[in-house]
Amino acid sequence: MDLAEDSLQPARGRQIAIKLLLTLLVGGLVVGAALWVRQLSGQPEAPKRQVAKISLLPDQPPPPPPPPPKEIKPPPDAPNKPMPESAPKPAEAAQPRNEPIKMEGAAGDGPSAFAAGPVRNEYIGGTPATGAAQSGSGSDRALERFFANTARQLLRDALEKHLKSERSEALAEFRVWVERDGSIARHALQSTGDVRLDAELNAALDEAARSLKLPPPPAAAAQPMKFRLQLRPLG
Repeated sequence: MDLAEDSLQPARGRQIAIKLLLTLLVGGLVVGAALWVRQLSGQPEAPKRQVAKISLLPDQPPPPPPPPPKEIKPPPDAPNKPMPESAPKPAEAAQPRNEPIKMEGAAGDGPSAFAAGPVRNEYIGGTPATGAAQSGSGSDRALERFFANTARQLLRDALEKHLKSERSEALAEFRVWVERDGSIARHALQSTGDVRLDAELNAALDEAARSLKLPPPPAAAAQPMKFRLQLRPLG
């Protein structure tokens, strides 16, 4: 009996070892199958842990700060110069109003180119107004105005040419009678109060009457004609 039991013990030990080996083999197969199934399921693997690398730079001084921007000074304001204004045009001198050419005493019978009354100032310009009532046709009045202006200018030029005086200016007031052909029949000077000047003016009137011939006066012109002229001797 003892020999039989001793022969059975090694056989039991082999059985136990075989069972243990099979158990480990089955367990390994189960674990391998599980891993294979997990891979087939597509589950991502856990991300690998990344380790940050820190590199130490050598000690260097910080860069210098940028230079401050240059201050740009604005240009000095130019003084406000007043804009040149166009010079105002001088007002045109008022045209002298029409003045009648007067003669001493009555102006004569009927319409006349000369108004009656004393002559107080020299005829200085503008269209002379002839006749107290301005009667007659327009052409007659135009002829009378033309004659009056022409006679005044011719008498002034002749008297200034023939007046021999030390004065720079002289005021002459006189009357003249004009013939139909334009010649001066006679003249009469109103005294200036200066005997010497009166003589000089009379001499100039005599010379002018001899050398000057006026245009024929209009038929309606009354006589005598009176003038008051400011003269400037040429000699």
